[in-house]
Amino acid sequence: MSNFKLIFIGVFIAAAVFGLLVFAGIINIGGSSGSSATVSGTVNIWGTVDSRAMSSFVTDFNVHNADIHITYTQKDAATFDSTLVESIAAGSPPDLVLLPNNLVWRFQNKLTHIPFASLPAQTFQTTFVSAANIFTVSDGTLAVPWAADPLVMYYNRDLLQGAGIAQPPADWTVFTDTVSKLTKKTSDLTITSAATAMGTFKNIVHPKDILALLFMESGSSFVTTTNGSLTVDFGPVAGGPKNNAAIAATDFFMAFSNPLKPVYSWNGGQSADRDSFIQSKLAYYFGTASELPIIRAQNPNLNFGIALPPQAQGGTPLTTGSIYGFAIPKSAPNQLLSYTATTILSGAQAQSALATDLETSAALMPVRRDVLAVKPVSDPYLGFLYDATLIQRSWLDPNPIASNQIFSNLISNINSSALSTDQALAKAATELGSLGGQ
Repeated sequence: MSNFKLIFIGVFIAAAVFGLLVFAGIINIGGSSGSSATVSGTVNIWGTVDSRAMSSFVTDFNVHNADIHITYTQKDAATFDSTLVESIAAGSPPDLVLLPNNLVWRFQNKLTHIPFASLPAQTFQTTFVSAANIFTVSDGTLAVPWAADPLVMYYNRDLLQGAGIAQPPADWTVFTDTVSKLTKKTSDLTITSAATAMGTFKNIVHPKDILALLFMESGSSFVTTTNGSLTVDFGPVAGGPKNNAAIAATDFFMAFSNPLKPVYSWNGGQSADRDSFIQSKLAYYFGTASELPIIRAQNPNLNFGIALPPQAQGGTPLTTGSIYGFAIPKSAPNQLLSYTATTILSGAQAQSALATDLETSAALMPVRRDVLAVKPVSDPYLGFLYDATLIQRSWLDPNPIASNQIFSNLISNINSSALSTDQALAKAATELGSLGGQ
């Protein structure tokens, strides 16, 4: 083992007991200026979450922690990976990175792996929701989980009630039955009011997550890792169970943009799905928890509710979405300070402050099971969003920018009849697999 690795493992083992006690809330490293904590300083964090939404959390954290203070810098999501790579190469990275799950694969070799001696696997599993498992690797943890952003189904109460629908559909069979009641078309099939947005890519905010959900509900794990290698669970094994699940999920998604199908409700000429929902031109919108303040702000009079996305009949309830964790770049200047900060940031006190006010916070959900077990009463949606976080699953995006193009091509190839569904899936699987080496 190299001296470099021995030094880091030594540092983390030395901090293990202290970190776990802070992590569990037994030791409070903050508090009065007379705190006996031996680790102190300012921790600079980079991330892509809106800085305005993060300001409340940062302020609350700094008020309650006298020894460790944090600063947060928002980076452009489109260039975040290249900016971080350049900073690491130049030896001037931030102390912590607020790492989203879609960059886990890209940065696994550029981050300090927190060994199981510091954060045991059992502690990780019993403390955090299942979606956080995406941060674990064979020798430890890439990031300490912090917040989740589950995919949910927003629905327009007025549109549903006007169509005689009392409750949002709980499964996909009921969901498809409501589509014809909610979709309004002219005689030339021009859509004037849509039920749902599926079957296209560019005018849907979360097309990859919707597809991932459908794949998972059909029995495919979508994109994961096996023994350190990227595993794409759709094609090109024709006739295999995973391939059949992928075909069924993709065909279902594509049906809503096919004018020949009874569920035709969407096409590439529609406005972006979230905009349509805000304008009361879309009955169902598949969005994330963090979009709740945006929807409220853009149309305060919109009468809407939130439900889980429809589920497969007889299946285990699930949803997908994003999850964030605090990761330590390998060349971060003070590894012990960075690690200690992660234990506080993911501790019960900081987690409880995450979503206390959905009007001003980032509307990201805590990921600690003990925090999620106590549902707040400050907002009518929070209890539901806590439950959604508990059943959230994550998937491994090998390269978010490159995969966008791959999935866009997948949908385009099927819509244009350039390829059959199984051919398009096989092509997409091969292309996704090729990203595994990046």
